[in-house]
Amino acid sequence: MRNFKALFLTATAVFASYGTSYLISPAQPSRASLNSIPPRSICDGLKNEVYQWRGQQIRYIATGPIDAKETVLLIHGLFVNADTWRNTLTALGNAGYRTHALDLLGSGYSSKPLPSSLEAKLLDGERGRFYESTDDIHCDLNRNQLLQSKSPRTNGIAKQSSIRENVVLGTASGGRRVTKQLDLRHPLNSCYNFFTWAEQINDFTHDVIFQGEDKWEDGSPKTTSLIANSKGCIVALQACLDKPEYYNGVCAINPTYRELHESEMRFPRLRKPLVRRLQKFLRNNGRGLYKFVSGSRGIIKKLLKEPYHNHEAIDDELLTAISEPLKLPNAAEIVFDELSYSTGPLFEQQLQDIYDSRHTTGQKSIWVVYGKKDPWLHPRRVESLITTPFKENDEPVVDEVIAIENAGHCPHDERPEEVVPILLKFLKTCNSATFSD
Repeated sequence: MRNFKALFLTATAVFASYGTSYLISPAQPSRASLNSIPPRSICDGLKNEVYQWRGQQIRYIATGPIDAKETVLLIHGLFVNADTWRNTLTALGNAGYRTHALDLLGSGYSSKPLPSSLEAKLLDGERGRFYESTDDIHCDLNRNQLLQSKSPRTNGIAKQSSIRENVVLGTASGGRRVTKQLDLRHPLNSCYNFFTWAEQINDFTHDVIFQGEDKWEDGSPKTTSLIANSKGCIVALQACLDKPEYYNGVCAINPTYRELHESEMRFPRLRKPLVRRLQKFLRNNGRGLYKFVSGSRGIIKKLLKEPYHNHEAIDDELLTAISEPLKLPNAAEIVFDELSYSTGPLFEQQLQDIYDSRHTTGQKSIWVVYGKKDPWLHPRRVESLITTPFKENDEPVVDEVIAIENAGHCPHDERPEEVVPILLKFLKTCNSATFSD
C-alpha cells in the first residue's frame, strides 16, 4: 500500500505536538532472523516457512494440495506482508490450487539488510541489467562476489538502457499522455527496487513452487499464476517480463500508479524539490518518528482508514499482522528508502512491454480488479486499460477490468466474498489456456 500522504500528515502532527526530540535515533545493524519469525501465520494458523535466497531469509506460507499442477503465488503491497492475504490464501488452497504467499525482501518477516550495506549491494537486481551499469558505484566490492551473488537463472537477462524515452502513460480522465524520459533506476542505487523483488519472485517460483524443475515428467513446462496487490503488481509484471516462460497470467488488484514517481507528479518542477527534501530528511532523521508511529496501533488503524473503505476489515488480526513486522530492526530505514523510490518502472509502461513481447514470449492473461473507493486510483484511468490502446493500431493489453463497488485499495481483504470468485475465474482462464496449449 502507498501511504506517503498519510505518513506526511502524521509526521506534521507529531512535529507540532512533540517537537523534533522524537526524531533522532541510531540505526540498528541487525536483520530479521529465524528467531523473529512466529511459528505460524494468522492465515488460519498455517506454518511459516523459510526460503534461503542469496543468503537471506524469505518468509512464506503455503497451502493447498502439494501435488497440484495448478499453482498460485500471491504478492503483497507496500509496507505490508503475506498475512494480508489472510482471506485469499486458504480459499484458493481449498479450491484445489497449491497457493503460496511470501514476504518480499525488506518486508514482513523477511530479511532486512540496511540499504547502504555491502550485504544489500550484493542483492541489487539493477546491477548488470542496464548499460549505465551500477558496478562502478560498487567499486569497493570484489567483482567475483558481485557475479557469484546472483542466481544463474537471472544472469541471462539482456542489458537495456535505464532511460526509456517517450513512454505513453494514462491520465486521470482515461486519456493518454507521453512522458519524455522514464528512469528505471532507483535514485539511491538501493537494492529495494522492483528488479530485485522480481528476481526474488522468479527464484522462489523455480526453487519452491516448481521444486527445482522447469518441466513436468511428460516434458510439458511448469507455469504458475501471479496475483498481486498495489506495489506487488509492478513486481509481478517485472517477474513476468524477466521470466515469461514461468507464468500463465497476472491478476493485478488495485495496481499502484506511484504518485511520487517523477513521471506521475503534477507540477513536478514545484513538487520534486520539496518531496526530495522531505524524503532526505526522513531518511536521515525519521527513525524516532517511525518508532512512535509504528508502535501505536491507534495511529496505524487511523492510517489504514484511508486506503480501506470497509473499516470493519481493520480488525485486531490485521493490526497485529501489519504492526509487528514494522518493529523489527532496520524496518524504519527500509520504509524511508522505499518512500524515496521516485523513479523505476511504472505499471502502464510494463503492460506495454508485455504487449510488445507477446509474439516471442506468448500471450498472458492480464486481469485488473480494483476497488472503486480507492483514494489513490482514478476509475477512468483503470477502465481505459481495456478500452483504449496505448498506441495507435495496438489493441488493449488487459483482458478484463472488474470493479468492486464498495471497496478501497485492498478489496481482497475488504470484500473477499466478492473477490475470491473473480480470482477463481481468473485462475480457471489461465490454466485452461496453459493446458490446452
